[in-house]
Amino acid sequence: MRSRPAPNATYDWLMAVAAIWLSGGIMIDDWHHFHSTLETFFEWSHGVLYAGLFAAYVFTGIMMAKARKRGYPWRNTLPAGYGVTQVGLVVCLIGGAGDMIKHTLWGFEQAFDALLSPTHLLIGAGMFLIIAGPIWSALHRERPPLTLVAQLPLVFCAASMMELMHWGLQFIFLSEAEHMNAPIVPWTMPHDVLTLLMLQYYKQGVGLLAVIVQSLLISGFFLYLARRLRLAMGAVTVLLIVGNAFIAAAQSNYIGQFVAVVVASAVAGLVADSFRLDPSHQTARKWNLAAFSVPAVYWIVLLALLALTMGGVWWTPDILAGSILYAGLAGLFINAISGPFPRSVT
Repeated sequence: MRSRPAPNATYDWLMAVAAIWLSGGIMIDDWHHFHSTLETFFEWSHGVLYAGLFAAYVFTGIMMAKARKRGYPWRNTLPAGYGVTQVGLVVCLIGGAGDMIKHTLWGFEQAFDALLSPTHLLIGAGMFLIIAGPIWSALHRERPPLTLVAQLPLVFCAASMMELMHWGLQFIFLSEAEHMNAPIVPWTMPHDVLTLLMLQYYKQGVGLLAVIVQSLLISGFFLYLARRLRLAMGAVTVLLIVGNAFIAAAQSNYIGQFVAVVVASAVAGLVADSFRLDPSHQTARKWNLAAFSVPAVYWIVLLALLALTMGGVWWTPDILAGSILYAGLAGLFINAISGPFPRSVT
């Protein structure tokens, strides 16, 4: 008998559904907190989030029960790679119970307190581990999935992990390069020039930080998967659209911002897919070109759409060009540290 049950495509798809449910639910809850003046633990947005988590428990519990009847020990009742899911379910249970107690006794956090709440971070870490299962399972197989349909469960889970990362870094998701978000021009108020200059520099810095961090995330998830299996045509496009759409819907103040993110994700994904990268053929020039191009194209398209549809951008040509270059360099950095490595290291 195998030490663990064989990979199960149905379970992979069920966990992919749970992953989308979880990441979508946490963004719905995020949006709700920005638009609601009344806070309770037992509210509909929490219900959507925890229903997705409950679904993951149900799907995993059924799978474990069936394997247990076939004689597998409890800790080996899931296919290879899904041990991380079991750990995540325990972590989420602890975090959820702690969050309910915390809210009941001390009320609800606001702003950065909510983002950095230990119980919220514990729940997020648990979710991250839960939805890593289908990815690890695919990578543990003797015959990895090759078609887009077969790869979709792991792609959806990777996209959901991107969304969870976005949730933790939501304060630097939007660049706010739109003209309507421009700071007050310092020299229009002579008595406050120094203060306004500092605010302008701060806003420019945060905008550049958004470019760098989002480029690292895009490149990191894209290259992680591309280094480990040959991705089917369309896989990266799906990854970036799903991986960016939920946070864009939660954080965008205008429809133009949301559309710009989705379109930029689609174009960058198509560029990544067009390279047809193969982990068994390590051509450094091709990998470097892909690593630079994907995040750079994302920001070229995003900033261009913002300029065309939202009254222009307030960034100067130097800042625009430099930000795009920073995006590409972030991709090159991720590519450099993700391999290939010298034989002596491996």
